[in-house]
Amino acid sequence: MEAERLTLSIEGNDCPALSWGEGPLVLALHGFPDLPLTWRHQGPAFAKAGYRLVAPTLRGYAPSLRLPDVRVATLARDTLSQLEQLGGGPAVILGHDWGAVIATAAASLGGPARVRALVTLAVPHLGGALGALLHHPAQLLRSAYMLRFQREAAARAWLGAGDLDGVRALWARWSPGYTPEPEALDAVLDALRSPEALTATTAYYRQAVRPGAGESWRLMLGQVPCPALLLMGEDDGCIGWDFARRSAKPEYFPAGLTVTGLANAGHFAHQERPDEVNTAALAWLQRLGQSAHSHSGEP
Repeated sequence: MEAERLTLSIEGNDCPALSWGEGPLVLALHGFPDLPLTWRHQGPAFAKAGYRLVAPTLRGYAPSLRLPDVRVATLARDTLSQLEQLGGGPAVILGHDWGAVIATAAASLGGPARVRALVTLAVPHLGGALGALLHHPAQLLRSAYMLRFQREAAARAWLGAGDLDGVRALWARWSPGYTPEPEALDAVLDALRSPEALTATTAYYRQAVRPGAGESWRLMLGQVPCPALLLMGEDDGCIGWDFARRSAKPEYFPAGLTVTGLANAGHFAHQERPDEVNTAALAWLQRLGQSAHSHSGEP
């Protein structure tokens, strides 16, 4: 199934997006370094199950979206605004990597009236993760790249060396043994070739620890008021599987949290093992009574 291309809005700026299917809305947020095309395997599967999956471009990943503010609280408000542009909520939000962080913040900010279920991949709730670091110091080494990204010039130099060799290295390290489909990785490389793109997309890491990030951290560390599913590749080279399991603290999920590991999958599990990811997510939604049919008036 081919994706429909549409344009949403972020602060009056054009936001390219992909859409598959018709039905109850699933808003799918990509991560770093990635694009909406990352959901090319989920879009048709969710559409077949009766949903409409829409994948917008995040700030920084398109020339029209080189906006200076990429704090998580701002990105969460972008997400809730796009839900309204697409017909309002409550909707399911699906997020990977930074998209998972933003989705969690949007659920916390919008509440169950806007977000009825949350499916995240590759990044656990940051409240539980901070405590889990005490028991998993190896995760600090996995996350050391974030320190390099604190200096704008260093981030550009490392990621942009050669033919974006740093970007290629991250994909290889985070999903060991996985050979990305050329269309997916080539599109990411094309989007990040300019110094402006590398600056804008790595600014997420800098603004998270700069003054003015207090609201973002309140949302990232807050409770998630809707049912949540975390899917983790057990071979993830960015966020360790054992670390992610220890991070799954029920006190952050009063409406319930399900954690599922995916064997032989890394950080980009939804691309590496799309059938397993689609089956797990759709079955979980079905068990919640959140199926497309149950929200479309069909028996």
